[in-house]
Amino acid sequence: MDIHVLKTFIAVCEYSGFSAAAKKLGYTQSTVSSQIRQLEKELNVSLFDRFYHKIKLTSDGAIVLRYARDMVESNEKMLSEIRRTEHIAGTIRLSMSSSVCNRYFKDDFLQFRKRFPGIHLIVSESGTEEMFHMLQKNETDLVFTLDSHIYDSEYVICAEREESVHFIAAADHSAVQWPELTLPVLCSEEFVLTENNMSYRKMLNAELAARSLELNPVLEIGNPIQICELVRSSRLLSFLPDFITEEYVKSGQLSRLNVTDCPVKVWTQLLIHKNKWRSAALNAFIDFYKEVIH
Repeated sequence: MDIHVLKTFIAVCEYSGFSAAAKKLGYTQSTVSSQIRQLEKELNVSLFDRFYHKIKLTSDGAIVLRYARDMVESNEKMLSEIRRTEHIAGTIRLSMSSSVCNRYFKDDFLQFRKRFPGIHLIVSESGTEEMFHMLQKNETDLVFTLDSHIYDSEYVICAEREESVHFIAAADHSAVQWPELTLPVLCSEEFVLTENNMSYRKMLNAELAARSLELNPVLEIGNPIQICELVRSSRLLSFLPDFITEEYVKSGQLSRLNVTDCPVKVWTQLLIHKNKWRSAALNAFIDFYKEVIH
């Protein structure tokens, strides 16, 4: 029984609803609902009576809540005891995209390293499909995805957050002054983009294809920081998550374009296989980056 699912169940009870629990935990409401269904299926009971958009614990649910609190408390005591009595060390294998790596392995990593000097991290950069292939074969311990929202009962979502993504241009580009921007208008511009199979690029391609449109970039390259550097000093446009362009926008080097017909949204998610044994080092990493992501 997954301790994170039990924590979600407790939160739903304590905050009297799925949406309130989701907000508190930093999950989507659909993730909370899916975890509750997973727990009900595993226990073969109904945990809540659901009526008129309200929920109430069943008698079985009240029993599960009592034991869930005991199990979570025991788990926390065990981890605290382990961390007091032994030096946390070990190797953790991580899979992620270069965009995620650029975000989470700068100052955050240095803080993690200072707190846990005995933990050795091995990072491999790959696309979403390859990440989950590696997770299934136990060739990686955790994956950081930057993609559409993923929920699969085979995996546990350790942390997640929704990310905004925009078209960008140099601050003095004429497109910044255009009163209305749409995908058909932008298709006549020159672009530098991430590779075709990159998550947010793939989602953009799907939006374009739905309108029988296509972008033909002059350059496709994996490093998003290099893309920012090229865009800020040229007439090229690009399409990147806001967290990548944040410093460039704040310093006035890049501007985000308001494109009215491009509803692409992406999610950062940290996931682990449900059957993965969690060492003290792995739990330490998950707890640290859960706070960072939220």
